[in-house]
Amino acid sequence: MHKSKELSRKQSQQLELLESELRKEIRDGFAELQMDKLDVVDSFGTVPFLDYKHFALRTFFPESGGFTHIFTEDMHNRDATDKNESLTALDALICNKSFLVTVIHTLEKQKNFSVKDRCLFASFLTIALQTKLVYLTSILEVLTRDLMEQSSNMQPKLMLRRTESVVEKLLTNWMSVCLSGFLRETVGEPFYLLVTTLNQKINKGPVDVITCKALYTLNEDWLLWQVPEFNTVALNVVFERIPENESADVCRNISVNVLDCDTIGQAKEKIFQAFLSKNGSPYGLQLNEIGLELQVGTRQKELLDIDSSSVILEDGITKLNTIGHYEISNGSTIKVFKKIANFTSDVEYSEDHCHLILPDSEAFQDVQGKRHRGKHKFKVKEMYLTKLLSTKPSSSLLGKHPEEPSVCL
Repeated sequence: MHKSKELSRKQSQQLELLESELRKEIRDGFAELQMDKLDVVDSFGTVPFLDYKHFALRTFFPESGGFTHIFTEDMHNRDATDKNESLTALDALICNKSFLVTVIHTLEKQKNFSVKDRCLFASFLTIALQTKLVYLTSILEVLTRDLMEQSSNMQPKLMLRRTESVVEKLLTNWMSVCLSGFLRETVGEPFYLLVTTLNQKINKGPVDVITCKALYTLNEDWLLWQVPEFNTVALNVVFERIPENESADVCRNISVNVLDCDTIGQAKEKIFQAFLSKNGSPYGLQLNEIGLELQVGTRQKELLDIDSSSVILEDGITKLNTIGHYEISNGSTIKVFKKIANFTSDVEYSEDHCHLILPDSEAFQDVQGKRHRGKHKFKVKEMYLTKLLSTKPSSSLLGKHPEEPSVCL
């Protein structure tokens, strides 16, 4: 009887402690919702609009940077007098509707004409006909009608969901060409402001780099409710000088705020964004071309997502290194340097890697990668739904001036 009472008393104490922790988490969430101010950076710099040539190249060939050198002429003003006879004859054939439609249907019947080939063909065809949009529109009408009449397309709702045919890629390219001016002159700036503001809000909390789930998000399905304890770390970042890409007035010493649960790759992204906000122009190198180095006195240590110090869990999964893993504290000096060779990503993530969310839902880990079972705090997803509400004011900035106040929903 005595043991039963003692057990009942301990269970009651544990339940009371659990209720107290839940109440505290919920109170803190609503307090943040009421008091949190959306710290939008006023100096977004110049909106990085691309000229039409580079806009078209990135839209038509998103994965084929090697085609850029082909288009040396201005894509808007192609002088027909400079074309040789072969190109003139090809242009005449392309402008023959019956011939062009027959060629497209014939190519799509070839078994070795892959989806990638179809997309490339459609993109080259769009470039050839971008000054003849009325004709391109008529070709689209014919091809779309033929696509609808195919026996394989018995369900109209499923059409155009995948870019697997020439007409589907042509349609997306045609819309891009038609909307390019509208994007630049009307919605480009407020949309850039929206995306930048949402990124600022999302980056204030943890983001799992493997699953892309975040503490601050607009979608409950992408809510990182298995959130670890985290703290902000202020870094003193020194950028290595790049003489060929750098002007004299560039600020190379910048203070950057990161989280102790950020991976090294996430820290790089935040450092690059801080450089852009500070100088109004991007750093002269790409993310995969730079490395980070922790400077402690006369010693330097390169920071990597995975190295010999990485934590390997008992089931063989490798924990990605974080700022907390390297025990980097406030005021630490980080040097950004140019890698010497082989600009590859720091790590190819797979099912053998993890960041904040472990495959085993009954275990969790702290920012140093230590794994805990059984005695961790009890958490439920509903405790963090207020994070969705705190992120919504960011989305209300679309179409508003940066100085206008946002309403917290």
